[in-house]
Amino acid sequence: MHRRTQASLRLLTLFVFLAFAFVPTSDLALPLKPKNVSLCIVDTKLPQVNLYDPPAGPFATGMYLQLFRARLNDGSKLKIIVFPASGESAILPEVRRLNCSWVLQLRYQQQADDDVFSQTYPRRTRFDTLLYSLWNGSTREVIKSGSGVVSVGVTLLTPYATFGKQVLRALNHQH
Repeated sequence: MHRRTQASLRLLTLFVFLAFAFVPTSDLALPLKPKNVSLCIVDTKLPQVNLYDPPAGPFATGMYLQLFRARLNDGSKLKIIVFPASGESAILPEVRRLNCSWVLQLRYQQQADDDVFSQTYPRRTRFDTLLYSLWNGSTREVIKSGSGVVSVGVTLLTPYATFGKQVLRALNHQH
């Protein structure tokens, strides 16, 4: 009788285990899977420039290189789309066509007087400004904007790291 009871308990334990092993679970019980967040990056094309090398423009390419491995705090990966430098009027239709969740729009602004810091610099180092705005692809609401100094020429200075941190902080706040 003792052996029969042990065998019955083992069999009952096996049935209970199998019953719980195959119970369908709802999506709510599963851990949330990080989602991809689409971020389109575009260099606003200057009217006097015909072709950009690379076609996306140097600043959009630089920001892509800064952000392409980035993840948001919830684990979401940025799905980055860099499209060719475009005039202001061509950007929104492309954003709609690509269904961009977020848009990082860059604008290069040349300083007319080569004197961005109110002082002169040796060796003809020229400093200009790079502006950015991060906006919602659906609502066009700007959630973050900023500017940084860039140097064009022998001395290379870019605000990519600073912009990257600001963009990620803003996107983390939205998700």
